[in-house]
Amino acid sequence: MMHALDDIDKKILNLLQDDAALPLKTIAEKLGTSIATTQRRISQLTDAKVIERSVAIVDAVKVGRPLTVLVLIKMVNSNTPLQHRFERLMAAHPQVMSCYEISGDYDFVLIVANQDMQEYHRFTRQNLTGENNVATFNSQFVMNSVKSSTKITLDI
Repeated sequence: MMHALDDIDKKILNLLQDDAALPLKTIAEKLGTSIATTQRRISQLTDAKVIERSVAIVDAVKVGRPLTVLVLIKMVNSNTPLQHRFERLMAAHPQVMSCYEISGDYDFVLIVANQDMQEYHRFTRQNLTGENNVATFNSQFVMNSVKSSTKITLDI
């Protein structure tokens, strides 16, 4: 169910998506509200799961994961216990940054962060096999990152 957001909520969300470590005082000043009101609003957004979690976004190159791969996956069988097993495996795998079930010619797309080609090769051999219900997969290697963001900009 969608949480009804007013302009103050949207401003808070836009600010926190840019920098979740902003001090409450700074957010309150930017909003023209009190610190107590700002804190209450953030708590309400968190309790309502509008704010799922606060994270630090790291530079993949600086942490030794420079090879990003988008992997398109076609399953042998859809909507089966095997597919659900695959979903759990991908959700728990440390190299998998994102896993989306998609429409169209493929069933899933993964974003996988790797140290190098050898690590990605091991990932495919261990995880993208028939025993994991994978019929075929197509690897697309990121050559250059033009934009990478988690922000959903909210119009006010």
